[in-house]
Amino acid sequence: MILLRLKTLLLCLGLVFFLLGPALDSFAESTIQCHCFKNRSYNPADKFASDDYILATSFNSLLAKVFSIPKRQIIMIKMDEGVGQDDLLIGFKISKITGIDIRNSLRRHNENKSWTEIISDLPQQEKIKIDPLLEAVRSGMPVEEAGDRIADEMISQFYQVSPEEMKQLRMSGLNEKEMALLFVLVHYGGQKPEVLVKQYKKQGRSWSEIAYNLGLEPDAAGKLILVYPAMKIAE
Repeated sequence: MILLRLKTLLLCLGLVFFLLGPALDSFAESTIQCHCFKNRSYNPADKFASDDYILATSFNSLLAKVFSIPKRQIIMIKMDEGVGQDDLLIGFKISKITGIDIRNSLRRHNENKSWTEIISDLPQQEKIKIDPLLEAVRSGMPVEEAGDRIADEMISQFYQVSPEEMKQLRMSGLNEKEMALLFVLVHYGGQKPEVLVKQYKKQGRSWSEIAYNLGLEPDAAGKLILVYPAMKIAE
């Protein structure tokens, strides 16, 4: 009887978490980021105030979508464990190629193991060798360069953008967070990338302002990435 009641309780709890999953993601992001991002809505009087938020939430959404991991878990890794973006991207790359839980790689890195050591110790060397980028990281590519290249590869594949276009955007001064946001705005608004880049670089508009003019509040951009390639967020 006790065992039956325990199984019933576990089933009920599982159903609750399944139904509340999306709400918990949103709550987790709001709770964790509230002390970091005080401005999360576009304010015409301070048009750049919410740019940090829209770029961060969009990039976190992209990571969640590409690597099939709850967005709240990404935020927890960043905030609770203090993992930098380049290390996070390398950890995700290793996880995608080898199937190893990202936390295992990040834990070893936190124990002062280099990425070269971590990758070299993995049993899936054949899989690593056929991936040029991960093999380059194993061979000692600087962490900053590795992070940039992994991000560019991820964005290029997700949005079906050519490596040449990614390179041009890098040369224009855009970083990976800006490119991740740029292409979802292009997808939503139907404008060419160079038009929106010009608004930001030449006309002095903020990313939040550009999104707002397309009908998007900062948090909506991240939600669009999570449902991409849909053109709108489900009600």
